[in-house]
Amino acid sequence: CTDQINYSNDPRSNAEINSIGEQTGQCPPPQPPPTSPAKCTDQINYSNDPRSNAEINSIGEQTGQCPDPMGS
Repeated sequence: CTDQINYSNDPRSNAEINSIGEQTGQCPPPQPPPTSPAKCTDQINYSNDPRSNAEINSIGEQTGQCPDPMGS
């Protein structure tokens, strides 16, 4: 399947896509890439927070929720 259809943005691996094709007899339609949630720093005002944007967003990605702002 991956030799016939462009799956470049599909989040599935080539092996998974080709397995589906072998099992069903037809290639699956390409799936869109998963949408990433908005970064914490795009949702909450962290202007007085001493942490870097990268650190704040990393906490949000790892825990699934944005940390409360620190600082005054």
